[in-house]
Amino acid sequence: MKQGILFDPESRHQPPTPYTRREFINLGILGTLGLTGGYFAITNVLGERSGEKSGQKLIKPNYIPAPSKWLNDEVTVAWLGHASFLINFFGTRILIDPALNSNIGITPLGDLTIGPSRYIASALSSDEVGAIDLLLVSHAHTDHFDYPTLRKFQSPNTSVVTAKNTSPLWKGMKFKSIEEMHWQDSKSLAGVAVKAIEGKHWGARIPWKKGMEANSLLLSKNGINIFFGADTGYTELIQQQLSGVPIDIAIMGIGAYSPKSFEAKHATPEQAWKMAEEMSAKWIIPMHWGAFNLSREPMDEPITRFRQAASGQIEKVAIQETGVTWILPR
Repeated sequence: MKQGILFDPESRHQPPTPYTRREFINLGILGTLGLTGGYFAITNVLGERSGEKSGQKLIKPNYIPAPSKWLNDEVTVAWLGHASFLINFFGTRILIDPALNSNIGITPLGDLTIGPSRYIASALSSDEVGAIDLLLVSHAHTDHFDYPTLRKFQSPNTSVVTAKNTSPLWKGMKFKSIEEMHWQDSKSLAGVAVKAIEGKHWGARIPWKKGMEANSLLLSKNGINIFFGADTGYTELIQQQLSGVPIDIAIMGIGAYSPKSFEAKHATPEQAWKMAEEMSAKWIIPMHWGAFNLSREPMDEPITRFRQAASGQIEKVAIQETGVTWILPR
């Protein structure tokens, strides 16, 4: 279970063409439906955008985690794809922002999902993940809060953390507890100290639910601290809130920053590296790239730019490919 080889295939997708008048209308209507620039949900399905056709064959990841073999006296992290992580934190099984199916988007009927399809499959299906002690969902956007996936993990043994004013979204789902947390709130759940951290994002799933917030998260156990950045633009707020906390692992989003206006809510690869350096993270895991086409940068550009930003310190980057399992060195 070592770090995977560097993943730098030839770009599979051409840069998209400029927005049309119709695309701008779609963007305005769907912009807060939980997708980055919500219009991508429609254009991905209809295949309207140059070089981005629906029905593309799903790519299988080169690595598949084996959580049944993980040891409870270690910290083991597996990137399932996009913002989804499975972690064994000294015996506490944690699942973060799971979106494990072939599509994300709106769910007008049951588990039927209308929205962007994956390019790289999730490293594990919901059935393969196994039992979960703690389910963390940073915010309500559909690439982080995926109803069909979340329903699969209902259990009287699983505690949930969700963002401010998002608990109604869990109505009808059965869990041990559903804890709504806001910035600076702290709770001890399943043996893990969880603290909500303010980043630079928003959490409204639909336009009129403006009170829905978005969290970054600090997880602490046995003297080890894991920071999950979730979606955030560059901000010094995170460094300020983590002052004095030694960060062992920083999980940072590096995609969905183009067009430039998106940078306000999604850090560029260089900004993500800078934030991780500002918090003096020992190990860094880039995420939020490669699985879904949610913005205008080429699919593989984020990791290429992130490696360049990490030049000279690339050994600090713990995971670079979907499905890789990594164990925190003792």
